Amino acid sequence: MTTYSNAINVFLSYAHEDEPLRDELMKHLSSLERQGLISTWFDRKVVPGTDWARTIDERLNRASIILLLVSSDFLASDYCYQVEMKRALARNQAGQARVIPVILRPADWKGALFSHLQVLPTDAKAITTWSNRDEAFVDVVTGIRRAIEDLSLLPASSARATLPSIWNIPYPRNPFFMGRDEVLIQLHAQLQGGQAMALSPSPTAISGLGGIGKTQIATEYAYRYHQDYVAVLWARAESQDALISSYIAIAKLLNLPEGDADEQEITIEAVKMWLQNHQKWLLILDNVDELDVLPPFLPTVPGGHILLTTRAWDMQRLATRLEVETLPDEQGAALFLRRAGLLAPDADLLQVPLTDQQLAVSITYTLGGLPLALDQAGAYLEATGISLSEYQEIYQTHRQTLLHDRRSRISDHPEAVATTWSLSFRRVQEKNYAAADLLRLCAYFAPDAIAEEILTLGASVLGPVLAPLASDALLRNQAIEVLRTYSLVRRDPRERTLSVHRLVQAVLQDELEEEEQRIWAERAMLAINAAFPDAKHRTWPQCERLLRQAITGTQIIQQYQIATWKASRLLYKVASYLQDRARYREAEPLYQRALGILEPSLGTGHPDVGYPLHNLANIYLEQGKYAEAEPLYQRALHIWEQSLGAEHPDVGYPPHNLAELYREQGKYAEAEPLYQRALHIWEQSLGAEHPQVASSLNGLAELYRKQGKYAEAEPLYQRALGILEQSLGAEHPDVGYPLHNLAELYREQGKYAEAEPLYQRALSILEQSLGAEHPDVAFPFNGLAELYREQGKYTEAEPLYQRALSILEQSLGLEHPRTRTVRDNYALLLQNMDPNTQQSR
Repeated sequence: MTTYSNAINVFLSYAHEDEPLRDELMKHLSSLERQGLISTWFDRKVVPGTDWARTIDERLNRASIILLLVSSDFLASDYCYQVEMKRALARNQAGQARVIPVILRPADWKGALFSHLQVLPTDAKAITTWSNRDEAFVDVVTGIRRAIEDLSLLPASSARATLPSIWNIPYPRNPFFMGRDEVLIQLHAQLQGGQAMALSPSPTAISGLGGIGKTQIATEYAYRYHQDYVAVLWARAESQDALISSYIAIAKLLNLPEGDADEQEITIEAVKMWLQNHQKWLLILDNVDELDVLPPFLPTVPGGHILLTTRAWDMQRLATRLEVETLPDEQGAALFLRRAGLLAPDADLLQVPLTDQQLAVSITYTLGGLPLALDQAGAYLEATGISLSEYQEIYQTHRQTLLHDRRSRISDHPEAVATTWSLSFRRVQEKNYAAADLLRLCAYFAPDAIAEEILTLGASVLGPVLAPLASDALLRNQAIEVLRTYSLVRRDPRERTLSVHRLVQAVLQDELEEEEQRIWAERAMLAINAAFPDAKHRTWPQCERLLRQAITGTQIIQQYQIATWKASRLLYKVASYLQDRARYREAEPLYQRALGILEPSLGTGHPDVGYPLHNLANIYLEQGKYAEAEPLYQRALHIWEQSLGAEHPDVGYPPHNLAELYREQGKYAEAEPLYQRALHIWEQSLGAEHPQVASSLNGLAELYRKQGKYAEAEPLYQRALGILEQSLGAEHPDVGYPLHNLAELYREQGKYAEAEPLYQRALSILEQSLGAEHPDVAFPFNGLAELYREQGKYTEAEPLYQRALSILEQSLGLEHPRTRTVRDNYALLLQNMDPNTQQSR
């Protein structure tokens, strides 16, 4: 019996209704498995807790034989037919796998996408129609064995595929190549499309950032689809001289008499004529970054396929661009581990320990999924034998050295990441100095979604070279165009954002002197501060759009110890927005850092110190930390009374919020005069119809409601509601609070018909304006639940309590007073429910 060391991966695609037939087939395939000929896989082998779709896709991409177990259920399954089968047929067409349809049950499969393939069993007779089903399965296994023997996948001596006789690809096939099957299939379809239309296809360009793997993709394409061509030619195209040299070599490879001509133009024209007069050839022009040198070397009407690799974005009508993206984290991690020798070439990421998976994904994220950087890092690990965690630690302290380290023995990409980009940086600076400065500035933003308004609104802080770009769209576009020429930035015209690869940022930062680094980092922070608005409900969308950049600005402040008023201003604005969105844990340290800047520079009694103090107290109040909040309110009140005067409108905030704090603790006597003082200040300074007056009226009404003084509370709620609806609009979130509180008042009086629509309206407003997970949304959920519980509508009440609890537990924690209140209310519901209902739960 012949055995083979490398079993062929067999993937089974089937409808779950056919699992019994699949199991029978597996029994008959066991003989091939015991001989080591095949290794089978199907979706029931997906490990629990893993991404099933990604796992299926990886297994299907690794399979050399794909069995389509055909039945009416298979044909009706969207996933089997539209996803798995289409992917399988694409791999079959590309010569990467053999697809074998196996007809399990009778079905009308004539005209199906696989109908051109030879099917099993013999004569396409469905297995279930055989009088002896075992004979049918034996017939199928025999056919599969023939397919195994026919494939050039077992002993090397049986390989039938040979490369074209005219072949000058300078690199061997990369054993670590992975994650680009979709690109290769798209590339093949794009190049072959012209032949299908009886037209010469236009050149196709693989475009992307240096190190993204363009040359590797072109090389793999040549090896994978060599059977489509009688000649595969390679030319270096980074310069005119390189192209001339390559065309002379091609002329000699083609045995053209003009190959030895004294005039280079004659040789080039001879090669172009050969390309025009012959068919079924592939010409790869590698590294065509300066597109203007290319036209004299292209045939007028090519008889074959031309494939470019380039960093350029605009193809200037020379070619159809196919952009290459970085690798997803999981694929990048697998490539990294394979290159490091920690994962077998045919194994997937799930076969390494979970801790190694997580570390590899983290390193991949740090390296931005860039294949060259991952290859570099993997080679370093292989050479040094260090662990993944050790590499991560070394990278943090020696990033610049590691990004310059290249350990490849193959010349497909001899330069390290840093070297690859340094040349591009120099070319950018030669073409447009402002573009180079723009790139340096972008090195200090978050890499993705850099909103272009940061540049325009931050013009005054960007320095003399960049400032003109902010006010002149033409100059700005010219600079961005130069950067896109080398794929150093990407632009999203719809979102009006730029993005830069995180390693481009790292290399740019490392090339700057320490003082230059600080200058550009501070400019980035100042530009973000200029663009980030004060946090108000109407500015929330813009705050959210700029939030990632704003957080990066706060990190710059910390890293470079920037202690200016504008730095404190950015910290305060970001903290205020995060507080509005109930992200209290993130907001708190930003307020504290703002205080740490303002107090030493302005003095502890300066009015600006009062704002982060007061808002920090608000955060503690929202979190139920009353002991921490009270002294901060009192200190802010003292600062503002002394510096602004007792009747300044800002002086109204600490008394109002102190009153809220006392009311929450049941200290009603202490709370009332503070509410009255705030109300007086705001009525006198802002006018009787100002929203802040409504806020004070609502608080005072709440105080009365808590004491059962419903007659005093109701008109205050109604007046507050009227002010807010008139001044802010009926859908503003502030309108939701008096609505909810008025509903509470009616519920407590047993006026359920009046209360319910108010709860419903408050819930709608708060959900729409604050978001479904904001803790304040729990108020109307709990109120409605209480309403239904008091009416004995337990079925309606229970999911509302659960929703309120879920929101509060996630946002405020299990022990927050609000959470405990709702939990107690829910417990009361369970006590009220009849035994049968409790039994059913």
